[in-house]
Amino acid sequence: MTALSSPGQLAANLPGILGFYPHDSVIFAAFDSTGAQNRFRLGPVIRLDIDDLRHLPDVARTLDESGEDLIFAFVVTRRSEEEIEEIIDTLLALVRTCIMPIHACWVTPEILTGEPVQIAFGPAPVPGEENWSEVWFDDVIAPVVQAQAMASLLANGMLPDLNREETFEQFARFNPSFTPTECDQLSDFAHRHSHSLLNAPDRGGVAGLAADIGLLLTEIEEQDLTVADLMADEETLLTIGVVLGNATLRDIIIEDTLRQAAPAARILLAAARTFDGIVRLNALALYAVCALELKLPMRAMPALAAVLVEDPGHTLSVLLLDACRAGAFDTLLQAVREGSRMVRTAHDITDGVGLEAA
Repeated sequence: MTALSSPGQLAANLPGILGFYPHDSVIFAAFDSTGAQNRFRLGPVIRLDIDDLRHLPDVARTLDESGEDLIFAFVVTRRSEEEIEEIIDTLLALVRTCIMPIHACWVTPEILTGEPVQIAFGPAPVPGEENWSEVWFDDVIAPVVQAQAMASLLANGMLPDLNREETFEQFARFNPSFTPTECDQLSDFAHRHSHSLLNAPDRGGVAGLAADIGLLLTEIEEQDLTVADLMADEETLLTIGVVLGNATLRDIIIEDTLRQAAPAARILLAAARTFDGIVRLNALALYAVCALELKLPMRAMPALAAVLVEDPGHTLSVLLLDACRAGAFDTLLQAVREGSRMVRTAHDITDGVGLEAA
């Protein structure tokens, strides 16, 4: 990320980092030292509803375990001055009792360009010495759309959602092109045919299906089909639904989806909104993997959270979310790619069948 030299610049990056505009929130931005004087690298960013401040000790433990060297807090709210003072007192109590070393805290009504950012507390400047607190004082929020964290969203034709609820709504099961009964029928078909295909004595069917997925993703990209278009296409939905009906077929197509992550993300989101059960869960998990490939972790983590709300034991999503929380995106992508290639090899899927030549 480009160097940030003011609280207004850091605040402007928060919607891009979170994937939505935070409201009525306390946001913690943690940094680790780079070894250079007064130079820090952004680490975990954690948002908490103001009404959920009882969870502050959990946030403190998470940040302590991550081993960050510097923690900033932003209180984003339009509540009364008296209520804001109570929030600040609560945060100061964490500092005074050594529960969380918050080095500075700012208050702003909204994360919008030009809104004021006012210092609530921080270290006093040392006279005669270069000190970050001399410049990280009161400020205004920099242009949000120009923030570096917004780049990956804009590159994929997206903007931050208006709020957290809107982020999670996009992962709900709802397809307006089919009735709930029709969606259930599509789900039953996908589940049945997924297992019959995997258990068929002719393994060529699996390899052929992998090839079909690669061609399907190319077609989606060439025709610039949207998620709405794909949710209305029964044949396309069933093609992807069948391969998401069990872990083996799901793992086989991971390599194909990562090679064409943008169209794959669209069809996987369409599938997640249409199917139920393991097909939906696997669709959301692979959508998260594609989002990471597209440099969109702010889309990946809510998708994985949606899976674990419905099935806390979905193994792939548990592993993916743990890696995401640790910020190990590149390591995660390498691991799932290697796993997919191993499964493909076990099913005799070569570069010429369902896998582009390297």
